[in-house]
Amino acid sequence: MEKTSSAQSGISRRSFVALSGLVGAGFALTGCSPSEQASTEAPEGAESAGETKAFAEVKGEPLAYDAMTWSACHVNCGSRCPLKVFTKDGTVVRIDIDSDGTDEFAPGQIYQMRSCVRGRTNRQRIYSEDRIQKPLKRVEGTKRGEGKYEEITWDEAIDLIAATMQDIKDEYGNDAFYIQYGTGVLGGTVSRSWHPDATMFARLMNLWGGYLRQYADYSTGQITWEMPLFNGDAWSNNEVTDLVNSKNIVLFGNNPANTRMSGSAMQYLLTQVRLQNPEATIVVIDPHLSDTAVGVANQWIPIRPATDTALVAGMIFYLKEQGKLDEKFIRDKFVGFFSDSFADDVKAAEPASNAFMGLDKSGKLTIDQDMSYEAYLAGTGAYEGTGEKTPEWAAAITGVPADTIRQLADLYVDGPTATIQGWGPQRHSNGGNTSRAIAMIAAITGNVGISGGGTGAREGVGGVPYAIATAIPTFPEKNTVDVCVSFFDWYHAIEDYQSMNDATWGVRHIDETGATSYAEEPGTIKLKAPIKFIWNYGSNVMMGQHADINDSLRIYNLPDEKDSGVRMIVTVDPWMTPTAMVSDIILPGTTPFEEDDLTTGGTAWTGFVCCETAAIEPLFESKPVYEICTLIADKLGIKDEFTEGKTQLDWVEWCYDQGIAAGDDLPATFEEFREGGLFKQTDDHEPAVAPAPEEMATPSGKYEVFSKQAYNLSQQWDLTCGGYVPDDGRDQITGLPIWYDHFEGYGDPLRKDYPFQLIGHHGKTRTHSSYGNVPWMNSVAPQQCWINDGDAADLGIEQDDAVIVSTERGRSQMTAKVTNRIMPGVVSVPQGAWYDPESRDAATIGDPSVLDRGGCISVLTSSRPTPISKGNGVHSNLCKIEKA
Repeated sequence: MEKTSSAQSGISRRSFVALSGLVGAGFALTGCSPSEQASTEAPEGAESAGETKAFAEVKGEPLAYDAMTWSACHVNCGSRCPLKVFTKDGTVVRIDIDSDGTDEFAPGQIYQMRSCVRGRTNRQRIYSEDRIQKPLKRVEGTKRGEGKYEEITWDEAIDLIAATMQDIKDEYGNDAFYIQYGTGVLGGTVSRSWHPDATMFARLMNLWGGYLRQYADYSTGQITWEMPLFNGDAWSNNEVTDLVNSKNIVLFGNNPANTRMSGSAMQYLLTQVRLQNPEATIVVIDPHLSDTAVGVANQWIPIRPATDTALVAGMIFYLKEQGKLDEKFIRDKFVGFFSDSFADDVKAAEPASNAFMGLDKSGKLTIDQDMSYEAYLAGTGAYEGTGEKTPEWAAAITGVPADTIRQLADLYVDGPTATIQGWGPQRHSNGGNTSRAIAMIAAITGNVGISGGGTGAREGVGGVPYAIATAIPTFPEKNTVDVCVSFFDWYHAIEDYQSMNDATWGVRHIDETGATSYAEEPGTIKLKAPIKFIWNYGSNVMMGQHADINDSLRIYNLPDEKDSGVRMIVTVDPWMTPTAMVSDIILPGTTPFEEDDLTTGGTAWTGFVCCETAAIEPLFESKPVYEICTLIADKLGIKDEFTEGKTQLDWVEWCYDQGIAAGDDLPATFEEFREGGLFKQTDDHEPAVAPAPEEMATPSGKYEVFSKQAYNLSQQWDLTCGGYVPDDGRDQITGLPIWYDHFEGYGDPLRKDYPFQLIGHHGKTRTHSSYGNVPWMNSVAPQQCWINDGDAADLGIEQDDAVIVSTERGRSQMTAKVTNRIMPGVVSVPQGAWYDPESRDAATIGDPSVLDRGGCISVLTSSRPTPISKGNGVHSNLCKIEKA
């Protein structure tokens, strides 16, 4: 493609990246001469992305093509759908789905891995006006977030990055480097962006001494660590295809019709289950009537956000009162339930090593009161004065009628009953307790370890995986940094790392395998340096999935001082995302359609591997991440160790060789494998049933209704996070998975000023923020705030009215979706919309009064970490709404 220069006043209307479009997005090139402000013309026949015709359509026959290659959708929805890419004259003219071969859903059969509508819009992403054309450097003297950049050469960018890295290493060591969480390229192998420890940046950094690692993730921050307090396991559940054997299926906050909606993912499997098991009762418990509930459920139970623990307590109270629980089973398999055995149960549940949380080497953390679940239900012992946890008590908290609570409880003892929780309920400020309570109702009613039942974790989707390698070695054994932080708490390590230890911010030890361990003595595991350098690859977390964007902007703009302030943020991305605009250096990355790679996936009885071949040359000056890391490695003097003499395609062949060595049934040569592109396999396995182990990975080896680990933490930890969090009692660590008045929940006094509970949900048009800049998607389902029709009427709000949603942290504008599909007192904003402030003026960056016009919920959410996991309780928000 030929590059043409234009003065700013004379840029062509058909410029591939129109300067007007960039300025509209808040981005500006400054300090460039007219000849430097070059634009690249679109391919012949292409039109602006906002035009009616497809952006990269070729004149003549719209679907004429001269080549077809295989690629895949790499975003974080769980599917990794293979995609056919049709090109003509070096331009992508069509994206199509897997429609090859048989399409039979049954044991021993193969079905097609059909992409959802998002994957089919990738042409608009490839030729987006947001594409970054050249390396960019933040203009000196401007703030992060102003969006003012100047073009630099690749050599200049690499030199500056390497020199800054060396300066930071000399001053602080490798503890000052951080690889940001990012799932925008999760489906790749060489190009993968998640897990951070499996990326090319991890390989680069480990060969250079290492970096500060993270534990858990933005999807599962609390369930990862807190469901295991009950049963030792956050992940195991029956395979979805086993639901054909269920009499009842209960989904807590699980909406795969939006989150996993491809033709090979959970929603497809659940639809098949409904067809094959039409008599099953499917219940969805959710504050809003989700598309999943509309599509497959018999009953929707609307519930106030984050009150699931009260719901479970009301159910168990009723079952116990009616004699419908198996007492012998509970006494044999559970600790902490009954009052008369509580003292012995506490001893059995005492953590004996720092492989568990809350090790009490002194033995001083004894319990003299009855803190059993039985006492909690009765309002006796340590819970004296709290009253019985009857269904009526639960109804007052949850908004679920008492009779509905009884009926739901009866489903659990008239099974088999499967329980599946989505990951939304655990993203509340009390979400850890929620994850434990949901697992408890499944287990205590005897529905674990049986066909048709389940553990209460997220669903298992099965599949027939290939053995082919899906990650390149990253040498974690060479990482010299032996502590790690929660995925959510990196921001505080920029501002005040010295306050961060195990007892304040959950800092942990981490070994060469990535396994974490806890402190033997509270307060002894500490961070050793501030975060001074951030690699941000395939990620919009810093201005998207994270929280409290305004306060984040304040932190990003702290001065670079000895013990605080980040010195350099480097973003690698094809698109000018909101996060890119808080970076110091922006490097143009490639899309999956411009590089060679490999992806795998599958569900139920089908598995696939897709050898991806670059359909087009990298646009503009963009480079694959492997090439970028190679350039940096060369400057740091470790190129030979980094590449091992291999190109990116060589590494794809290495992955293929690993599969062949492991016995994969693939073509005999790599050339044939690459030519074939997509390969599938099947088997006839029986759907997996998650067992009820004889000994669980808990201190007692049993289900721990009362967790001594949690109780010890409640005595050992500083829940103010060293003074960062107010000591207001809204954060609690409880031995039992009980409901309490948590931060910005239904019982928070702040509701007097901010009367609505604000949650986020996944829409159909984005996977987190991926696809957030696709015009087709935004035109189909614009960003809207869901509000109950009665609430809207009280506020004088009508359908599609512009509204402003406000919390104590910020203001965001969008239109209203007025509906009876959300319960009164609750509003929901789809997460992942791109931050778009009305002003990027340096004087007001980070000011909560600045209006976001993009409908970005992360302007409204709180960065207050959750009590145990130190994770993201971002669904607990109180807000107010007004017409714009």
